[in-house]
Amino acid sequence: MPFARSNAVLRLFMAMSLAGIAGASWAQPGLATFFVKVETGTTLQYVVQGDPKGQVVVLLHGAGDSWHSWELVLPHLPKTFRVYAVTLRGHGLSDHPAAGYARADFAADIGSLLKILELRNVTLVGHSLGSFVAQVVAANDALGRLSRLVLIGSGPGRPPDPNTPSPVSSYFASVKDPIDYRFARDFQAGTAFTPLPPAFLETMIAEVQRVPAAMFHELARGSADPQHVEKLGRIKAKTLLLWGDKDSMFSKRDQDDLLKIIPGSRLIPYANTGHALHWEYPERFARDLTTFMTK
Repeated sequence: MPFARSNAVLRLFMAMSLAGIAGASWAQPGLATFFVKVETGTTLQYVVQGDPKGQVVVLLHGAGDSWHSWELVLPHLPKTFRVYAVTLRGHGLSDHPAAGYARADFAADIGSLLKILELRNVTLVGHSLGSFVAQVVAANDALGRLSRLVLIGSGPGRPPDPNTPSPVSSYFASVKDPIDYRFARDFQAGTAFTPLPPAFLETMIAEVQRVPAAMFHELARGSADPQHVEKLGRIKAKTLLLWGDKDSMFSKRDQDDLLKIIPGSRLIPYANTGHALHWEYPERFARDLTTFMTK
Protein backbone atom coordinates (compact mmCIF):
# COMPACT_ATOMS: atom_id res chain seq x y z
CA MET A 1 0.00 0.00 0.00
CA PRO A 2 1.51 3.42 -0.94
CA PHE A 3 2.55 5.53 2.04
CA ALA A 4 0.09 8.36 1.34
CA ARG A 5 -2.81 5.92 1.20
CA SER A 6 -1.73 4.00 4.29
CA ASN A 7 -1.30 7.27 6.18
CA ALA A 8 -4.83 8.31 5.18
CA VAL A 9 -6.22 4.96 6.31
CA LEU A 10 -4.46 5.33 9.66
CA ARG A 11 -5.95 8.78 10.18
CA LEU A 12 -9.41 7.52 9.24
CA PHE A 13 -9.14 4.61 11.68
CA MET A 14 -8.02 6.89 14.49
CA ALA A 15 -10.71 9.43 13.70
CA MET A 16 -13.37 6.72 13.82
CA SER A 17 -12.05 5.12 16.98
CA LEU A 18 -11.17 8.25 18.93
CA ALA A 19 -12.77 11.42 17.59
CA GLY A 20 -16.23 9.94 17.68
CA ILE A 21 -15.97 9.07 21.36
CA ALA A 22 -16.56 11.94 23.77
CA GLY A 23 -13.66 12.29 26.18
CA ALA A 24 -11.49 9.69 24.42
CA SER A 25 -8.12 9.54 26.15
CA TRP A 26 -4.80 10.02 24.37
CA ALA A 27 -1.51 9.62 26.24
CA GLN A 28 -2.80 11.51 29.30
CA PRO A 29 -6.03 11.40 31.30
CA GLY A 30 -8.52 13.99 30.12
CA LEU A 31 -6.83 14.42 26.73
CA ALA A 32 -8.78 13.69 23.53
CA THR A 33 -7.57 13.64 19.93
CA PHE A 34 -9.52 14.70 16.84
CA PHE A 35 -9.04 15.26 13.11
CA VAL A 36 -10.62 18.06 11.08
CA LYS A 37 -10.46 18.92 7.39
CA VAL A 38 -10.05 22.68 7.11
CA GLU A 39 -11.03 24.94 4.22
CA THR A 40 -7.61 24.64 2.57
CA GLY A 41 -8.31 20.92 2.04
CA THR A 42 -5.76 19.90 4.68
CA THR A 43 -6.66 17.49 7.47
CA LEU A 44 -5.16 18.52 10.82
CA GLN A 45 -4.80 16.52 14.00
CA TYR A 46 -5.34 18.27 17.32
CA VAL A 47 -5.72 17.26 20.95
CA VAL A 48 -7.97 18.93 23.53
CA GLN A 49 -8.13 19.11 27.29
CA GLY A 50 -9.99 21.13 29.90
CA ASP A 51 -13.35 22.79 30.44
CA PRO A 52 -15.35 23.20 27.19
CA LYS A 53 -16.56 26.56 28.54
CA GLY A 54 -13.15 27.74 29.73
CA GLN A 55 -10.75 30.32 28.31
CA VAL A 56 -9.41 29.07 24.99
CA VAL A 57 -5.71 28.39 24.42
CA VAL A 58 -4.40 27.21 21.03
CA LEU A 59 -0.84 25.84 20.96
CA LEU A 60 1.29 25.72 17.78
CA HIS A 61 4.56 23.76 17.76
CA GLY A 62 7.90 24.31 16.07
CA ALA A 63 9.41 22.81 12.91
CA GLY A 64 9.73 19.04 13.04
CA ASP A 65 7.49 18.71 16.09
CA SER A 66 3.77 17.95 16.62
CA TRP A 67 1.23 18.38 19.40
CA HIS A 68 3.63 16.24 21.48
CA SER A 69 5.77 19.38 21.81
CA TRP A 70 3.33 20.43 24.55
CA GLU A 71 3.14 17.09 26.33
CA LEU A 72 5.25 18.27 29.29
CA VAL A 73 3.22 21.48 29.57
CA LEU A 74 -0.35 20.18 29.39
CA PRO A 75 -0.45 18.64 32.90
CA HIS A 76 0.51 22.02 34.40
CA LEU A 77 -2.19 24.10 32.70
CA PRO A 78 -5.38 24.80 34.67
CA LYS A 79 -8.19 22.40 33.83
CA THR A 80 -10.41 25.49 33.74
CA PHE A 81 -8.77 26.36 30.39
CA ARG A 82 -9.92 24.81 27.12
CA VAL A 83 -6.61 23.90 25.48
CA TYR A 84 -6.13 22.87 21.84
CA ALA A 85 -2.68 21.58 20.80
CA VAL A 86 -2.59 21.45 16.98
CA THR A 87 -0.29 19.46 14.70
CA LEU A 88 0.63 21.62 11.69
CA ARG A 89 0.51 20.37 8.10
CA GLY A 90 3.51 18.24 7.15
CA HIS A 91 3.92 17.04 10.74
CA GLY A 92 2.77 14.11 12.85
CA LEU A 93 -0.55 12.61 11.76
CA SER A 94 -1.75 15.75 9.96
CA ASP A 95 -1.68 15.74 6.15
CA HIS A 96 1.73 15.86 4.43
CA PRO A 97 1.18 17.71 1.13
CA ALA A 98 3.95 17.70 -1.46
CA ALA A 99 4.22 21.51 -1.24
CA GLY A 100 2.63 24.46 0.53
CA TYR A 101 4.86 25.16 3.53
CA ALA A 102 5.05 28.95 3.46
CA ARG A 103 3.89 30.90 6.51
CA ALA A 104 0.71 31.85 4.67
CA ASP A 105 -0.14 28.17 4.04
CA PHE A 106 0.23 27.19 7.70
CA ALA A 107 -1.66 30.31 8.79
CA ALA A 108 -4.56 29.63 6.40
CA ASP A 109 -4.98 26.21 8.02
CA ILE A 110 -5.05 27.67 11.53
CA GLY A 111 -7.35 30.54 10.62
CA SER A 112 -9.80 28.04 9.14
CA LEU A 113 -9.50 25.79 12.21
CA LEU A 114 -10.45 28.69 14.51
CA LYS A 115 -13.43 29.41 12.27
CA ILE A 116 -14.64 25.80 12.02
CA LEU A 117 -14.36 25.23 15.78
CA GLU A 118 -15.96 28.66 16.39
CA LEU A 119 -13.20 29.69 18.79
CA ARG A 120 -13.16 33.24 20.13
CA ASN A 121 -11.25 35.18 22.77
CA VAL A 122 -8.33 32.93 21.90
CA THR A 123 -4.86 33.01 23.43
CA LEU A 124 -2.71 31.84 20.51
CA VAL A 125 0.68 30.41 21.53
CA GLY A 126 3.40 29.60 19.01
CA HIS A 127 6.90 28.21 19.37
CA SER A 128 9.55 28.81 16.66
CA LEU A 129 7.83 27.94 13.34
CA GLY A 130 4.53 28.03 15.21
CA SER A 131 5.34 31.55 16.40
CA PHE A 132 5.67 32.77 12.80
CA VAL A 133 2.40 31.07 11.90
CA ALA A 134 0.82 32.77 14.93
CA GLN A 135 2.23 36.13 13.81
CA VAL A 136 0.48 35.82 10.44
CA VAL A 137 -2.79 34.67 12.01
CA ALA A 138 -2.70 37.60 14.45
CA ALA A 139 -1.82 40.15 11.78
CA ASN A 140 -4.73 38.94 9.62
CA ASP A 141 -7.23 38.67 12.48
CA ALA A 142 -9.88 40.97 11.01
CA LEU A 143 -12.69 39.33 13.02
CA GLY A 144 -10.91 39.75 16.35
CA ARG A 145 -10.85 36.07 17.31
CA LEU A 146 -7.58 36.52 19.22
CA SER A 147 -7.33 38.29 22.55
CA ARG A 148 -3.73 37.36 23.38
CA LEU A 149 -0.62 36.23 21.53
CA VAL A 150 2.39 34.40 23.01
CA LEU A 151 5.55 34.02 20.91
CA ILE A 152 8.23 31.59 22.15
CA GLY A 153 11.69 31.56 20.59
CA SER A 154 10.60 33.93 17.84
CA GLY A 155 11.89 36.82 15.78
CA PRO A 156 10.77 39.41 13.23
CA GLY A 157 11.08 36.92 10.38
CA ARG A 158 13.73 38.61 8.30
CA PRO A 159 17.37 37.54 7.83
CA PRO A 160 20.10 39.94 9.06
CA ASP A 161 21.49 39.98 5.52
CA PRO A 162 18.98 39.26 2.69
CA ASN A 163 21.85 38.32 0.37
CA THR A 164 23.37 35.71 2.68
CA PRO A 165 21.54 32.54 3.77
CA SER A 166 21.40 32.14 7.54
CA PRO A 167 23.04 29.08 9.13
CA VAL A 168 19.57 27.74 9.98
CA SER A 169 18.42 28.10 6.34
CA SER A 170 21.50 26.28 5.08
CA TYR A 171 20.94 23.57 7.68
CA PHE A 172 17.30 23.08 6.62
CA ALA A 173 18.21 23.07 2.93
CA SER A 174 20.53 20.10 3.50
CA VAL A 175 17.78 17.80 4.84
CA LYS A 176 17.09 14.68 2.76
CA ASP A 177 14.36 12.03 2.75
CA PRO A 178 14.12 9.84 4.71
CA ILE A 179 15.24 11.99 7.63
CA ASP A 180 18.19 10.40 9.38
CA TYR A 181 17.97 9.54 13.07
CA ARG A 182 21.21 11.38 13.82
CA PHE A 183 19.93 14.57 12.18
CA ALA A 184 16.67 14.29 14.12
CA ARG A 185 18.51 13.63 17.39
CA ASP A 186 20.95 16.51 16.97
CA PHE A 187 18.23 18.87 15.81
CA GLN A 188 15.95 18.22 18.77
CA ALA A 189 18.64 17.96 21.45
CA GLY A 190 20.19 21.18 20.13
CA THR A 191 17.07 23.19 20.93
CA ALA A 192 17.65 22.79 24.67
CA PHE A 193 20.41 24.20 26.90
CA THR A 194 19.71 21.76 29.73
CA PRO A 195 19.15 17.97 29.31
CA LEU A 196 15.64 16.85 28.42
CA PRO A 197 13.77 13.82 29.81
CA PRO A 198 15.07 10.89 27.70
CA ALA A 199 11.64 9.43 26.85
CA PHE A 200 10.32 12.85 25.79
CA LEU A 201 13.41 13.49 23.66
CA GLU A 202 12.96 10.16 21.87
CA THR A 203 9.34 11.07 21.15
CA MET A 204 10.41 14.35 19.58
CA ILE A 205 13.17 12.66 17.58
CA ALA A 206 10.60 10.28 16.13
CA GLU A 207 8.34 13.21 15.23
CA VAL A 208 11.10 14.86 13.17
CA GLN A 209 11.51 11.63 11.21
CA ARG A 210 7.86 11.81 10.12
CA VAL A 211 8.34 15.18 8.41
CA PRO A 212 9.01 15.37 4.65
CA ALA A 213 12.26 17.07 3.68
CA ALA A 214 10.20 19.35 1.41
CA MET A 215 8.87 21.10 4.50
CA PHE A 216 12.37 21.97 5.70
CA HIS A 217 13.39 23.02 2.18
CA GLU A 218 10.54 25.51 1.91
CA LEU A 219 11.34 26.93 5.34
CA ALA A 220 14.94 27.37 4.13
CA ARG A 221 13.70 29.47 1.21
CA GLY A 222 11.83 31.68 3.63
CA SER A 223 8.55 33.52 3.36
CA ALA A 224 7.19 34.69 0.05
CA ASP A 225 5.72 37.79 1.73
CA PRO A 226 8.25 40.66 1.80
CA GLN A 227 5.80 42.83 3.77
CA HIS A 228 5.63 40.40 6.71
CA VAL A 229 7.44 42.70 9.16
CA GLU A 230 5.23 45.67 8.25
CA LYS A 231 2.11 43.58 8.87
CA LEU A 232 3.24 42.78 12.41
CA GLY A 233 2.41 46.36 13.31
CA ARG A 234 -1.28 45.54 12.73
CA ILE A 235 -1.39 43.02 15.58
CA LYS A 236 -4.00 44.08 18.14
CA ALA A 237 -3.83 41.09 20.51
CA LYS A 238 -1.95 41.61 23.76
CA THR A 239 1.44 40.07 23.07
CA LEU A 240 3.96 38.32 25.32
CA LEU A 241 7.42 37.28 24.15
CA LEU A 242 9.19 34.41 25.92
CA TRP A 243 12.85 33.83 25.08
CA GLY A 244 15.73 31.77 26.45
CA ASP A 245 19.00 33.69 26.65
CA LYS A 246 20.89 30.64 25.31
CA ASP A 247 18.65 30.39 22.25
CA SER A 248 20.90 29.41 19.32
CA MET A 249 18.36 30.48 16.67
CA PHE A 250 17.03 33.85 17.82
CA SER A 251 18.89 36.60 19.63
CA LYS A 252 18.07 39.36 22.10
CA ARG A 253 18.23 41.72 19.15
CA ASP A 254 15.40 39.75 17.53
CA GLN A 255 13.33 40.20 20.69
CA ASP A 256 14.07 43.92 20.77
CA ASP A 257 12.93 44.19 17.13
CA LEU A 258 9.64 42.46 17.96
CA LEU A 259 9.11 44.74 20.97
CA LYS A 260 9.47 47.76 18.68
CA ILE A 261 7.24 46.37 15.94
CA ILE A 262 4.33 44.76 17.84
CA PRO A 263 2.37 47.44 19.74
CA GLY A 264 2.30 46.99 23.52
CA SER A 265 4.30 43.75 23.53
CA ARG A 266 6.50 42.76 26.46
CA LEU A 267 9.31 40.25 27.04
CA ILE A 268 10.05 37.67 29.73
CA PRO A 269 13.59 36.25 29.33
CA TYR A 270 14.56 32.85 30.74
CA ALA A 271 18.14 32.68 32.03
CA ASN A 272 20.34 29.74 31.00
CA THR A 273 17.61 28.39 28.74
CA GLY A 274 17.63 27.33 25.09
CA HIS A 275 15.28 27.65 22.14
CA ALA A 276 12.52 25.36 23.47
CA LEU A 277 12.01 26.86 26.90
CA HIS A 278 8.67 25.10 27.38
CA TRP A 279 10.55 21.78 27.15
CA GLU A 280 13.17 22.78 29.69
CA TYR A 281 10.84 24.53 32.15
CA PRO A 282 7.27 23.39 31.42
CA GLU A 283 5.94 24.25 34.86
CA ARG A 284 7.36 27.78 34.81
CA PHE A 285 6.10 28.29 31.27
CA ALA A 286 2.60 27.14 32.25
CA ARG A 287 2.69 29.52 35.21
CA ASP A 288 3.80 32.48 33.06
CA LEU A 289 1.10 31.70 30.47
CA THR A 290 -1.57 31.40 33.16
CA THR A 291 -0.53 34.71 34.74
CA PHE A 292 -0.60 36.43 31.36
CA MET A 293 -4.10 35.12 30.71
CA THR A 294 -5.62 35.82 34.10
CA LYS A 295 -3.97 38.96 35.50
